[in-house]
Amino acid sequence: MNYYLICLELILLYLIFSYMLGDLFLQFSNRQEQSISYRILIGFFCYFFLFQLAALPLKMTLQPLSLLAKAWLFVLISITALFFIFRRKSLRDRGAYCKMLLSKHGWVLLILVLLVLFQLILVNYNGETYALWDQSYYIGDISSSVYTNSISQYDPYTGALQKKLNTEYLLETYQNHSAVLCQLFGLPALIEARTAEASLMVLMANLISYQFGLHFFANNRKKAAFLVFFLFWLNLFSFNLFTSAEFLFFRAFEGKTILACIILPMVFLLFLKISKDHEKPSHWIELFLVVFSSFGLNMSCIYMLPFELSICLLPLGYTRKSISIWIRYGICLLPCILYGAAYLITKYSFFIYT
Repeated sequence: MNYYLICLELILLYLIFSYMLGDLFLQFSNRQEQSISYRILIGFFCYFFLFQLAALPLKMTLQPLSLLAKAWLFVLISITALFFIFRRKSLRDRGAYCKMLLSKHGWVLLILVLLVLFQLILVNYNGETYALWDQSYYIGDISSSVYTNSISQYDPYTGALQKKLNTEYLLETYQNHSAVLCQLFGLPALIEARTAEASLMVLMANLISYQFGLHFFANNRKKAAFLVFFLFWLNLFSFNLFTSAEFLFFRAFEGKTILACIILPMVFLLFLKISKDHEKPSHWIELFLVVFSSFGLNMSCIYMLPFELSICLLPLGYTRKSISIWIRYGICLLPCILYGAAYLITKYSFFIYT
């Protein structure tokens, strides 16, 4: 029972730090945005972007996991300090905004909370998986890293020390973050991954669905809540290759789920915002952040994001006859090119031996 209480604390900490980072990011980019859920979504990508910056140098230099845990704890304390230095005065406004939401849309928010809770129950009570090898990798990598106080240096399937770091997952730091949390909070890898991480991803997927509803229905919260319910109902009875339902309900803690249910929808949501006002730089900055931070969450982004960015932005640039769209599209592709080149180099030319 104590482990599940710790998982609840972890989820709350995720949301708190995501909100603080999202609020700081939107403030520094001069973005006027009232939505709390949007702040959390942007902050989620800021959070993992910062962790990626902290983790990759230590991972590639074969440093112990405990050093990464201490470094990340320092980063989190710094984030908290920055938030209260620059944004403490905004807390009163946020409190008034929350009171207004509860008074005007309390029952809508209650329905959304109950709907998300029901999904969390489904995900956490489901012990089935359709990707045994993937699940074994994520949980095995976390366990071996915590047990040996290393960062992805041991084979997650056998527990043996690898001759060199796995090139397929070298640039991915999502599972290393889970290992840090397990070491800091004393959680078993299985519970951290299948409870805390899975629940977080379900929450984020629903927040994105809600943001789509607000965008499509001119900030009508009732219709946005109905869209969340409709998408949940669709996913609940969908089990095929054409939706992300299998990932969300059976493999919620895996990197491919983050790609299918969070990263790709978030990129498309930002494309919709950009298409309404492509001259506004703030949405482009947010898109660049999402793209750059995605590779640490799942390396399949190297292949998927260039396709999505091209499918969305090339027709937009053609129809609007705007050179700025083409330039910004190229800038958003730069992280894909950078990580693609880094992946090829570390796979075929440059190896990190343990």
